[in-house]
Amino acid sequence: MGDFNRRVLTEARKVNEEKFKDNSKRRMAKNIERKFKTTMIGSLASFEGIFGELWGHGKEENLTEEEIYWQDKWDEARTEILNNGNNQLRAAIDEIMEYTMSWNRYQTDFIITK
Repeated sequence: MGDFNRRVLTEARKVNEEKFKDNSKRRMAKNIERKFKTTMIGSLASFEGIFGELWGHGKEENLTEEEIYWQDKWDEARTEILNNGNNQLRAAIDEIMEYTMSWNRYQTDFIITK
């Protein structure tokens, strides 16, 4: 009976380790996705804040012909930037899924003194 219990515990430990590795991989992919998106959106927002006056950023109506022209150019550039960023994000996540990994959880060591 003792040998059977050891085998069951060993199998359960292996299953738990595999789940942990899978969860670690998904956690890393999720964190990288968040960082990619923050980088893309933050960069676009900075550009809009600095150069947005060219296309009337923040104006809802009464855009000049020049502002409409630059707004069309900005929309085209923004779409291209987001498409390229999302393609690279998918490629990075696909790359992560090719690896076996485990998260080195946060660890705290307590020092006990007398």
